[in-house]
Amino acid sequence: MRRAIAISIVLGAISLSGFGCAWVKLTPRGEQVREETAENVVGCQDIGTAYGKTRTTALGLPRDKEVVRDEQVKLAQNQAALIGGDTVVQDGPPSGGTLNFKVYRCH
Repeated sequence: MRRAIAISIVLGAISLSGFGCAWVKLTPRGEQVREETAENVVGCQDIGTAYGKTRTTALGLPRDKEVVRDEQVKLAQNQAALIGGDTVVQDGPPSGGTLNFKVYRCH
């Protein structure tokens, strides 16, 4: 019985660590901000920076990298919307749970 409970707890933790479980939601204004590459923002106005910082582990286990990145992008989109941006471009590799972005106004 104890073994079954332990297995259930471990499986639950694994599912929380990355098979979905995105905790970050886009704001209505953040939904209007898109992610692009540097090549696609030529001619756009650089208006600042934003970043996404989220946990890379849950319950001591690593979270799915795609889920983490998705949350980082959403956080940056929400920030970009607050400063009048409509586009974000990743600015370098992630560092821990932080991913930096440049914010542009293209429209």
